[in-house]
Amino acid sequence: MFGWTIGFVFGFLLRFLFHPRLRFAFLPACSTIVLLLLTACPAARAQEIPIETCDRLPVVRVSISGMKYLFLVDTAATSMLNMKSFPHGDPSTISVTSWSGTVEARSQDVIVGDLDVGGRHFKSLHLPAVDLSALGRACGRQIDGILGIDLLGILGASVDLKGPSPRLLMEPASLQARIAEIEKDMTICSAAFNRADERTLAECFDPQVIVFAAGGDFYGRDAILAYYRERYFQQNPPAQLLITPRAHHPIGDAIWMEYDLRITVGDQILSARGTALCQKTAGRWRIVHMNHSNPVDGASRTATTK
Repeated sequence: MFGWTIGFVFGFLLRFLFHPRLRFAFLPACSTIVLLLLTACPAARAQEIPIETCDRLPVVRVSISGMKYLFLVDTAATSMLNMKSFPHGDPSTISVTSWSGTVEARSQDVIVGDLDVGGRHFKSLHLPAVDLSALGRACGRQIDGILGIDLLGILGASVDLKGPSPRLLMEPASLQARIAEIEKDMTICSAAFNRADERTLAECFDPQVIVFAAGGDFYGRDAILAYYRERYFQQNPPAQLLITPRAHHPIGDAIWMEYDLRITVGDQILSARGTALCQKTAGRWRIVHMNHSNPVDGASRTATTK
């Protein structure tokens, strides 16, 4: 119910925002109301992990199979282990890139049974182990591994240097799970659109969905499906939709998603940006409100391949 209410308010506000005569007059007021709605909604708090320093290098404590280790936090590297701390593994080589170039280094393939970062677990993780002795010599302590951009991305983690002490902020696990669910459901919806499967596509929309598209404003599931049927589903070859998520914003029990949209219709490619307010009902995420920008100049072009 909450998501539908927000969607209705968004729809009402966007009607003014995109009205040719009223958009500028109502823009400040609408923006303020939307901001108040977003900030008034409860949001899950990010998990905080203290960052220590090893002679100015940021490090965090992790647990591997119950044992404590010290990992360097490096957003410019991929995750790896120190061969001195993990001497057992299958011999291999790895390309290491630095300011002086890329070289092949001796490494070992190590399987980590359980890597625990702030209570978040990675199971049966394959990581390369290389000689990181130089890092330990630089800061005076043994560095057991590197927590790099790959695992930080999975954790939804960022480095926060503000405040009295640095820290690692991780998105709540529940939010990550919801984002994974919504992306999975939206992939199903895109596939249904591409094969003109109206029955499956109908489950992607709330019955009272509001959609603002380049072809008009549509109120209700039946209206938007009729538009898709007339505009896209009768094309030969069938129209192809590609949605690329850009950001996800939790709003209470709903998620506001930003994405790039591309539709190939014959030899034409239509590109736009969009937002969708989604809420989970009956076990799946459904679109409550959706708005697409009109294609900008140059966004509609001839496809080079089909």
